[in-house]
Parts: sequence; C-alpha cells; structure tokens
Amino acid sequence: MTGGVLLWILLAATPVPTPVPTSTPLQAPTPEKRDPHLIAALESRQGLGMERVALFDDGSLVRVREFRSERIVDRKALAPEEVAVVRGVCLEALAVRAKDVDDPGRSVLGDADGRRITLEIVDPGGGSRLYTYDDLASLPLAVGRARGALEDLRGRFEKQDLAETKWDTAGLRPGAFLRRRSDGVWYRVVHDDTLDHDFELEELAAGEEQGGYKMRIFVYRGDLPRLFEDPSVAGSRPPQASPAKRR
Repeated sequence: MTGGVLLWILLAATPVPTPVPTSTPLQAPTPEKRDPHLIAALESRQGLGMERVALFDDGSLVRVREFRSERIVDRKALAPEEVAVVRGVCLEALAVRAKDVDDPGRSVLGDADGRRITLEIVDPGGGSRLYTYDDLASLPLAVGRARGALEDLRGRFEKQDLAETKWDTAGLRPGAFLRRRSDGVWYRVVHDDTLDHDFELEELAAGEEQGGYKMRIFVYRGDLPRLFEDPSVAGSRPPQASPAKRR
C-alpha cells in the first residue's frame, strides 16, 4: 500500500470536529426614557416649613417635605385611570382666573406668619397657573375641587391603621358630620346618591355650625372610611370651628 493511499484512509477514519458557534455577549436593554410632565401640585408654606405634593403624567406622585436644612422625599405610583380623573378635575379649575382667588399677599390685612397654600395647575399649552390662598380664603368651586383632589392624594402618604378605615357607612344620613383625617377639617353630609354610590359633602366654614360652608365635594362611598374618621370616634355634634382654620 502506497503512502498516499494510507494517508487517505487515515483521514477518512478521523472524525471531523463540529465547529462551535462563537457566543456574542448579550447587550443590556436600552433603558426606557422617561420624561414625566407635571399635571398639578399643592404646596403649603409656613415659617421654615414647606410641603409639596406633585402629580406627574407618568403616574408618579411625589411628596417633598422641608424644614430648615432637612428634606424628605416620598414617592407613590398611581394607576392611569386615577391620573386621568385628577387631570380632568384640575383642568376644570383653569376656567377660574388666578386673580379671582384671594391671594393673601395682596391683602394688607393678611397674616404674615400664616400658612400660604399654592395650587399649581399645568394648562394644555404647557404653562402653569398658580392659585395662592390661605386657610381662611373662600375658593371658587372648581378650584376647591382641584385642591381637594390633591389633598386626597397627599393623604395617601399617611400611615393608617386598617382597622380604623373599615367603619360602616350604611348609617350616614344628610346632616351627619365627618372629620377629614388629613387635616381635621369638618364636613357635613348634604346628599347620599344611592344610585351612583356618591356622597355630597360641604366643608364647614371656620366658626360656622349650621349656616356657612366653603365648598362642596363628591366622595365615593367606598372612599369615605379612608378619607374621614369614624363618626363614632370623631363625634357627631356640630363642630365650633375646623381645627385647621383656628388661629
């Protein structure tokens, strides 16, 4: 057997290794670009303290609290449906001109040491409208509803005992008094819409028992225990004045 034939036989008997594909490193996914835009914010200042709650169109709810050099930031996320509702309420308030809200800074009788509250709402064009007032100001209904929506969002940052937020609303009737958890302000039940499961409430004006009120809001029955104290604990007698309104 010649050498060439022998070499051919050896090569034919030797298995040819299967090429192994070279693995390429996986690229990290490109992070999603987020550019949240402000919808509305509620800011209160008094002395050296400040608290601001802001809602953005990506569902971010941010609370910033400052006192002297201390700054605390808390965040929560809202569902798109909730964002849409709050946005709608705030856009309705833009029908009210800023100068139609009593700005305590324009009044010579204003309390320089009192709390100043600013409601900021972004209009469809991207500009902002600022409504500045104090605790005693009488707000137009649309602005009051927007303020109430932001205050309710602010209340979500407060820790609550679940047992306290499960009181039964079945016994509520027009004329009953409710005290809001977030600030101790008193409301009176005006109407119970059993068809839509909504309660119509009116905020009592400072120093009023029966006659005066500042604004009316509508609250879903299921949200009442979370936003308002149990009447059996808070009391059912007409309040003399809302704690948040006292000077």
